[in-house]
Amino acid sequence: MIWVKLIFGGFGRRFVEAIAAAIVLAVTSATVASSLMVVEGARRALSQAVRQDRPDIVQVKSRFNRALFETPRSGNLPPLTIPVYAPLIDPAELQAAAGGSQLVKRQSLFRNVVSGDSFLNIYIFGIDPDFERGVSSFSVARGRFLSRDDHAAAVLDQASARALGVDIGGAFPVRKADGEDMQLTVIGILDKLELRGAPPRSAEAPSLNPESTFVSSGAFVNIQTSEEIFGRPTLTDALIVAGSASGVPNLVAQLQEAFRLEPGIFVAERYSQYQRKVRDFVLTLALFSAVSVMTVLLAGSFASNLLHDIYVDRRRQYATLMALGFSPAMGIMPAVAFGLVLGIAAAGIGGFVAGLLVPRSFAMPSLMADLGATEPTIDWLVAGSIVVIAIAAVVVGLAPTSIRLVRQPLATTLSEENS
Repeated sequence: MIWVKLIFGGFGRRFVEAIAAAIVLAVTSATVASSLMVVEGARRALSQAVRQDRPDIVQVKSRFNRALFETPRSGNLPPLTIPVYAPLIDPAELQAAAGGSQLVKRQSLFRNVVSGDSFLNIYIFGIDPDFERGVSSFSVARGRFLSRDDHAAAVLDQASARALGVDIGGAFPVRKADGEDMQLTVIGILDKLELRGAPPRSAEAPSLNPESTFVSSGAFVNIQTSEEIFGRPTLTDALIVAGSASGVPNLVAQLQEAFRLEPGIFVAERYSQYQRKVRDFVLTLALFSAVSVMTVLLAGSFASNLLHDIYVDRRRQYATLMALGFSPAMGIMPAVAFGLVLGIAAAGIGGFVAGLLVPRSFAMPSLMADLGATEPTIDWLVAGSIVVIAIAAVVVGLAPTSIRLVRQPLATTLSEENS
């Protein structure tokens, strides 16, 4: 009980200043918490944009094969397997141009089977299973995904599997370049896939997403199997993952220089579009951060001055405790406890008010960014920040009094009159 009286008793007219300091800290905490919640939500939106857009990826592809527009739909014709893009990319030359960047090889093929008045088309993608899963998304419903050691094995999406009439363990033929058929055994069924850099849908084929203008289904085999089907190691397209997004311009320049004599090979990147897309978003994010910093500096200094006045008025009380035999740390303990209670309570009230007033979704005032609504988020970083700000204000307000109590003789402090 005596410690409670020492901490909270005897304020007199300084009680009003204590209330004012608490209100200022609460308002500061609410303002900073609101800004930090928006900033944190915006950072998550930017991270989501990076995961979706992958500005660190460069696509290299050959010219589109116009034969896909002319695939027959009826007649008695032999099965046909043709490349989606012209096979012009030498993998060794591409790897040399990419340097140390990760190369994701692809052979994008198209299987056309015509019988009488019916036809069945499916896309076949030769991929490196380990690298491809780092850039594209595959959801395996049954079975398993490909491995590099698989031979004559395929993973199909559900739409293609239904069209072919096959299931796990079943097989379907693919006509090779030498005119022979290869039987591909189904080892996995996909219920969802997102192939990054997928070719445009130019011919009718089974699709998991009929509304998409890009290929969203097909059979996936490893690159060794597709080379055997295609009869050559040249690539139709590929993805190159730069070490960082900022390195994309240099990587694109290297690739364009390497293939400058080949007009049928194109280099595409999303880094420039991504930068334009998020530039004003990032600037707005910086504005909210600046508002938080200015609020902390201005309101925090005002609250510190109010607390300093309170501590100066109670300096004789703390000196009396030290004169009675308490250590300097125990002598100023009531001041520390009072400041912590005041600061943490104000931070808690401010954070609670911010959580109530900040909207669930916040449309950032960006002119070009198409990142959707930002959802303000309160997490441990936001909560910790407002608590640290409140404690810092208390420490700044208490520091002059503590230093004077330690350095100045107790007799001098006890003989002072209250201001």
